[in-house]
Amino acid sequence: MSQKLIAATLDLAKSASQGNLPGAGSSDPQKGFGDFLSGLMGGIMVLAAIMVLLFLIWGAIDWITSAGDKGKLEAARNKITNSLIGLVVLAATTAIFMLIQSLLGICVLSFGNGC
Repeated sequence: MSQKLIAATLDLAKSASQGNLPGAGSSDPQKGFGDFLSGLMGGIMVLAAIMVLLFLIWGAIDWITSAGDKGKLEAARNKITNSLIGLVVLAATTAIFMLIQSLLGICVLSFGNGC
């Protein structure tokens, strides 16, 4: 097990020294591993927004198809409430990232257009 870990570490170090990792060997400070992470965070935020929207639609469909059943109606209401809470958390997270980005002047969150 430890030999595999050492081999993987050495392989990673070799890749980094050859500039094969995102940001390794880049002379432009705007490009690099930080830019890669910023794009990744933006992608995760977009994926989370899509998931929140799908969960909200799922709750709405459950509400419509509950046919007056109290248990199904309560479950649908909980799904809608939880998706709205998720939307608020997602919006707050985006606002915090944007605040950090403007205060520190670094690119924290990128939605594909760069910073």
